[in-house]
Amino acid sequence: MPPLFDKILQYLPLPRVLSPLPDFMLAISVGLLPTLYALWSDPSLLFHFKRLQQVFQSNFWGFFGPEVDKGGAPVKIVLLPYAEGVVLEIGAGHGHSLKYMKRDKITKYYALEPNTDMWPELRKALVDAGFSEEKGEAVILPYGAGDVSKIVEQLGGENQVDTLISVLVLCSVPDAKDVLPELCQRLLKKGGSLLMYEHCLSPVPSSRLYQRLWTPIWSIVFDGCRLDKDTMTWVNQIKWSDKHVWRKEGEPEWSLFFHGVGRFTL
Repeated sequence: MPPLFDKILQYLPLPRVLSPLPDFMLAISVGLLPTLYALWSDPSLLFHFKRLQQVFQSNFWGFFGPEVDKGGAPVKIVLLPYAEGVVLEIGAGHGHSLKYMKRDKITKYYALEPNTDMWPELRKALVDAGFSEEKGEAVILPYGAGDVSKIVEQLGGENQVDTLISVLVLCSVPDAKDVLPELCQRLLKKGGSLLMYEHCLSPVPSSRLYQRLWTPIWSIVFDGCRLDKDTMTWVNQIKWSDKHVWRKEGEPEWSLFFHGVGRFTL
């Protein structure tokens, strides 16, 4: 985007306020009918709202996911080849991250994905990336990021992970401010790395206001995703021995989907 145009948009509130609307409406248009069908087939979903959110998420993610992956590809091409050793990915979804990793650098891959409706596509991505569940090269764990003790138990103890991957998932993690340091300190080996690409709170005060205005309704439709999480501040508060932080190229600071990228070494 030309710098002058970017500067003008920074001071025009309406385009920024409405910028999440196309994605919001598209998600509803794609996910609503399949979710209503699922509800018709199993009315008990009405009494399990979190599960209903997961059904909706899985229905629209088949359409949405590849486009989101494409938009983040320039970042992931640079970031994810650093994955090595024992790798654990938080919220692996359909496994879009796998194709950016170097298979020969990874000894074992753990996919943390609590939404079991995502698993069929995730398993296809594992096979395409050269991982075998049968041989123990990959393991899918049905846990959320906050289930740290259960994750540790499955890993066989604390500090077993060489690389922790977080790609557009911490926005949906409850209590992420507390969960993130616990994950890093209990899962990562000394010298292990966190590879992170997340949308975060904008540096522009007015945009932060709009993010907070959108978040209540956005989080309902997008399975708990919050636009107003100050993730970069939280991750920078962890004691790292080394870190490299950068931004998504060409993205304006006023964006309501402002992203932070980083490679952090414990």
